[in-house]
Amino acid sequence: MKVHWLAGVALALAVLLGPECLMAQGYRGEFRVAGSFLELRGLERDSLPEGVVAGDGIRRVLDDGTIVSCIPGEFCRWFASVDEEESISVVTQDLSLIAWPGIRGLSANVHLRGRYGTDSFWPRSSQELDAVTAYLTYDRADFRFRGGRIARTSGLGYYNFDGGSVLWRGLEPVRVEAFWGWGLARGLNATRDGDLLEDADDFAPDKRARIAGFDVNARLGQTVSGTFTYQREMRTDRAALYTERMAFDARALVDRVTVDFSADYDFAYDEFNELQLRASAPIAAGVRVAGYARHYEPYFELWTIWGAFMPVGYTEGGGTVLWSVPGTMLNLEGGGAYRSYEETDAGAEFLGFEEDGWRAHGRARFEHRGWFADGIYRAERGSGAARYGGDLTVGYEFAPGTYLAARGSSTQTFSEFRLGEQVTSGGGVEGAWRIGDFSLTGSLSGYSLSFDRARVSDWTQTRGHIGLAYRFGSNIGGGEGGYR
Repeated sequence: MKVHWLAGVALALAVLLGPECLMAQGYRGEFRVAGSFLELRGLERDSLPEGVVAGDGIRRVLDDGTIVSCIPGEFCRWFASVDEEESISVVTQDLSLIAWPGIRGLSANVHLRGRYGTDSFWPRSSQELDAVTAYLTYDRADFRFRGGRIARTSGLGYYNFDGGSVLWRGLEPVRVEAFWGWGLARGLNATRDGDLLEDADDFAPDKRARIAGFDVNARLGQTVSGTFTYQREMRTDRAALYTERMAFDARALVDRVTVDFSADYDFAYDEFNELQLRASAPIAAGVRVAGYARHYEPYFELWTIWGAFMPVGYTEGGGTVLWSVPGTMLNLEGGGAYRSYEETDAGAEFLGFEEDGWRAHGRARFEHRGWFADGIYRAERGSGAARYGGDLTVGYEFAPGTYLAARGSSTQTFSEFRLGEQVTSGGGVEGAWRIGDFSLTGSLSGYSLSFDRARVSDWTQTRGHIGLAYRFGSNIGGGEGGYR
């Protein structure tokens, strides 16, 4: 692909020529290499004739507790874990660079990502290099112009695209930005008509998308601010839409209370995908409380068939209390939430499924003269799955960015949509070391997985990670200096 070829040339020039090519002006950058190792077990589909499985209806339970789906007169089917372990290695390389070529208001940004050395089992390992972002910015007076592969974050989430944008800030405190170009599939850095979606979906799009939209941001003094976003993606042949959505986000400071409101709306389905109201405030010395209410409807782009199955939404409310104990280095946190699901309208066979869910957590963190301890416990139960467990980390920080710690954890998961009544227990060590412009991180851990169901065998999983980062750069306008 042309974009990947250009990204490869840019990466090779940056590594081979080094900072000397940019030293006359200003530049800052970071090169990061990370490698991970883990063990997995795949899934295989299993079945039994429907007549030999006790019970009736679509959902039944085998003698060992396995939940199966049955079609009368045919088979009962389920997914089980295979016995063979698969060892996976993932290696990534990231180069982030910003440079000022000496023209007032002009800068260049690039973020390249490579996957050289990644195991072929890992998704997207064949796409060895791609450009996450690569754009030029020209910023003068009331305008900012930007062109290339641009990344945007708004109330609708993270999107990147190949195109341009114009920001106007001539009517403070109002800022307006318009953007347009060719859209990319979310999270893929690739077009919708490429091989990545074709490999994953039999009905993948066959045309690219044109994206266009605008943001309006306004602020009233220091107490109220808000952003309105409209975004639309259409096939390049104009035959159909991929998405048409808007978002509104606002924040208000009322005395000591911070109030946040957000809303995402889908024009295609004529519904709000998300509505959320959140408030937080200090109520005593070192004590802060927060609460929220949220309604969520799953969102799917118009090209995929999944939206036709009317996925179930939910309404949720919850709260958190944070306490920094005066006179100590102890911080405590506790909270919980309750969720109520909408009706499935799926028929009487599904009666008995949970129609609500809840979760709770507690956390404590302590720091003293370099020593730190962090423990958290979580409990969650909902429709189809439940999880209980916690983590404890104890370590020592020798200097900023340099520490060594030991971690232990134990988690139990169960209910009908799990592979088994699973308990995962284990621990390991992790650490980081920073010297000058270099930083090294690493971890090694082992986990024992045990199951109550006979069709899933116990096994132990090993995980490892190591990363090396190098920061380089100069001060804007010349002169050597660290990247901070």
